[in-house]
Amino acid sequence: MHGGVRMLQQMSSSELYERGLVLMELRMFHPAIDDFETVAKDARYAGKAYVPMALCLKAIGRHEEAVAAFRQAITSPMVSPVEQRHILYQLGQTLESLGRWAESLEVYGWICKGDPGFRDVAQRMKYMSSGKGRLYLRIRDWWGALVNGVRTRHLALPPHMQPVLDQAGHGSGWPVETRTHSDSPGISPSLSSDEAVGIYVQSGSPSGRLR
Repeated sequence: MHGGVRMLQQMSSSELYERGLVLMELRMFHPAIDDFETVAKDARYAGKAYVPMALCLKAIGRHEEAVAAFRQAITSPMVSPVEQRHILYQLGQTLESLGRWAESLEVYGWICKGDPGFRDVAQRMKYMSSGKGRLYLRIRDWWGALVNGVRTRHLALPPHMQPVLDQAGHGSGWPVETRTHSDSPGISPSLSSDEAVGIYVQSGSPSGRLR
């Protein structure tokens, strides 16, 4: 036990960061988060650590904490404008999945100021501002309230509703987690957290390897 603590203390921020990326690639998100949190305490590498930390948090469903980590990453002077746009895009998607559409629109707006043609941001903003987008949000809120009521009160669903709940991922926030706007041409599906993690580790960008 003490030997493990001493080894951790002897590892540099760079080594911890690299180990965190390996753990992240292996989908061992919890220990990876621990490594990135330690690295983030080092001012020299904090900007590098917050992005993969946020992706790991997002992958295990801790979206609110992921939002906070993405925001920390954006403020780092080590992040280039190009990297910042990619981080903002992930932040916008995370806010969108939480139903925080006003904040998501604001983030997408920042991206458009620097790069109006960045990915599908313009289409996302148009969809979220449209009548369909507002209806989608109302349905999401209604469904979330229904499922939460069933959970907190331990109520039994009517037989005809159970298949709907099962199809929706056992009440896992549908349709928030339905990240494809199938009725909106031009809007690509959001990457799942695992896909984003894989791309991050393979490409080493944004802020992939410590420089």
